[in-house]
Amino acid sequence: MKPAVAVTIEPQNINHAEGLYAALQDRRIYSFLDQEPPTSVEGLRERIARLSNGAPKHTGQTWLNWTVFEAGVIVGYTQATISAGGIASLAYVLTPGVWGRSIAHAACTLTIAELEALPVVVKIVADTEEGNARSQALLKRLGFQRTHQAGPDVFYSRANSP
Repeated sequence: MKPAVAVTIEPQNINHAEGLYAALQDRRIYSFLDQEPPTSVEGLRERIARLSNGAPKHTGQTWLNWTVFEAGVIVGYTQATISAGGIASLAYVLTPGVWGRSIAHAACTLTIAELEALPVVVKIVADTEEGNARSQALLKRLGFQRTHQAGPDVFYSRANSP
């Protein structure tokens, strides 16, 4: 299914650092995240380089990271950590300037398609905080079902489509 908005994703690379840095500065993004905005373009470039090297071998995980573009402008990222058991944990972070415009839905739809194309992925999961109504609504719209809650964290699951 092709998204209705001009959204694309690309595998994340260090050339995306400046655009991501600009997109990730708004403090509203971090209301429900356990992190702070990047402190410099160079620091973000180094983080992207580390992520590009992949997960440490002993973890049995695969890390995938995509940069999200709207009409050619970087607006955030999506990512997934795939466990040895084929469970892909989806995450997304987008600049508030695109909230409420179906950009996150389009980006996650593209990311889910990438994940579902991988034979190893049997299920996709995601979690968000109890108070993050936008994220919960997005996950439901993407076909995720709420599975449980642990403290303030709400967990969702979606079976991989054949």
